[in-house]
Amino acid sequence: MVSNKLRVLVDYLEGLTAEADLEALEALLGHLDLTRADLGRGVVFSDQRYQRNVISRSPWHELVCICWKPGQSTPIHDHEGSACAFAVIEGVATERRYELADDRHVVPAGSVRLRERCICAAKDADIHAVHNLEDRELITLHIYSPALSKYNVYTLESQLVSVEVELQTVPLLLGAGCERYDWVI
Repeated sequence: MVSNKLRVLVDYLEGLTAEADLEALEALLGHLDLTRADLGRGVVFSDQRYQRNVISRSPWHELVCICWKPGQSTPIHDHEGSACAFAVIEGVATERRYELADDRHVVPAGSVRLRERCICAAKDADIHAVHNLEDRELITLHIYSPALSKYNVYTLESQLVSVEVELQTVPLLLGAGCERYDWVI
């Protein structure tokens, strides 16, 4: 069963008929004050890599609980065509930010440690990597709008590589045509 606080977020997202307003997503994530318990079965970890657990998805949104064991991280990437807002539910995330140089290589542009209850929001041009550099588990809740369908991966050594999204996910909510979801695990 979805917690009442999470249901508020899922209902809002499932009602979208266009791209969500980034400031509204940021405010909603901050207002709800979600906990690990609220995410219930959305909290699933993997020993191999950070684990994406899809809670709700439609053409206009994707709500994903990402679970990280110590040392796990994303590649350097953007969210081409999608805005992203995420909240640190438990643990500490380190976000390393990058800029695209004239020769299409990325260069470091700083980093920030995001503690529990911190919210981070950015449009598609934001290039970053997220890491769990701590010695404990990290849980983050991400909203992409529209749903993430393509992104670019970068390395510090070479120019960008465009990637069609084929992410490792565990679908937690299923429904006909991705319109409405119910818990199945």
